[in-house]
Amino acid sequence: MNMDAAKAMETVNFVFKDIFGRDNPFTLGEIQKRFAFDLAIPVPVKDDVTGKDTWSKRRRNVSAMSMQTGTELQEKGTIPKPKKIDSLNDILSFWRESAYFLGDRYVNSIGVSESDNIFDSNSVYKSSNAHNCQNAVLSEDNSNCKQIVACRFNNAVMSCIRVLDSTFTTSSFAVMWSKKVSKCMYVNNSFDLYECMFCSNIDTKKYCIGNMQFTKEEYLPIKEMVIDWTIENFGKGNTMGF
Repeated sequence: MNMDAAKAMETVNFVFKDIFGRDNPFTLGEIQKRFAFDLAIPVPVKDDVTGKDTWSKRRRNVSAMSMQTGTELQEKGTIPKPKKIDSLNDILSFWRESAYFLGDRYVNSIGVSESDNIFDSNSVYKSSNAHNCQNAVLSEDNSNCKQIVACRFNNAVMSCIRVLDSTFTTSSFAVMWSKKVSKCMYVNNSFDLYECMFCSNIDTKKYCIGNMQFTKEEYLPIKEMVIDWTIENFGKGNTMGF
């Protein structure tokens, strides 16, 4: 069964609640606009053979067809008879007649919808370049990830929104170039953090804000304030550099 919009929303709602402790107030369109605004989300392009839409991460103005259409044409095995070639222009002309770039590309994957370049994955929606991922929504270039929304260039990330260039990160929002980070927000270039916010270039810390140490009792009320701000403002001209 394909990962349609309703199933994609189930993933979004789960991850949102896991990270923020709040019910998700946004539609899928709003999630894309607020959190995936700079990601290469596949777009619909016309299948020039069938006239239907196919989904592609390409932004080039070239002939296209879906992977299904391409497979069907290959199975028919129709090959045109050789034509006379007098110049390179003849070759380019023949190429333009036969060169269709594929959309909706996936290999060894199930539950893929409106996505492109998906490998060994399950339940992927409006995403590109996923390798061994599960429940990926509005994401780009991820490997070995589960339950991700608006994430890019990660490996082994789970239950995250807006996590970029990171690995072994869980239940976090707005994390960049970090490893072994859990339940954090607005973290950059850090390692082994738990419940930290607005931290950069630190390691092995808990309950830090702006690289300053707080107690758990001091930290948690401030986190609620940051969550309120994030839900209201992030992606509306404000991203805090993330």
